[in-house]
Amino acid sequence: ALLVAAPALAGSSPAPLSATTWQASASWLAQARCIHLKEGPWAANTGNGYFGGMQFSAETWKRVGGKIDPAFTHIGSTAYPFAAAPQEQLYRAWLLWLHDGHSWRSWGAVGAACS
Repeated sequence: ALLVAAPALAGSSPAPLSATTWQASASWLAQARCIHLKEGPWAANTGNGYFGGMQFSAETWKRVGGKIDPAFTHIGSTAYPFAAAPQEQLYRAWLLWLHDGHSWRSWGAVGAACS
């Protein structure tokens, strides 16, 4: 789960325009996959306050430019799975990783284990 809320990304490294044009390195994707495998399904809304395959808090998701998702107001409801596509979740994770100085620190022990 993301343990640290990301401050606004103003002044960060330039970011690609969208999840559809973004391309990550193979090593970054391997680390992200490791985190995802420890965190849960891409549509996760388990009631723990974190969402998706990278377990974003609603606040962190919005701070890295993610759109408000109905799951945020229906925490734990299987009728409201987290709707962001895996590519979008990975892109938002990459933005947070950049903001964190190219580290997985926002994912705590899971991030450290996968680095």
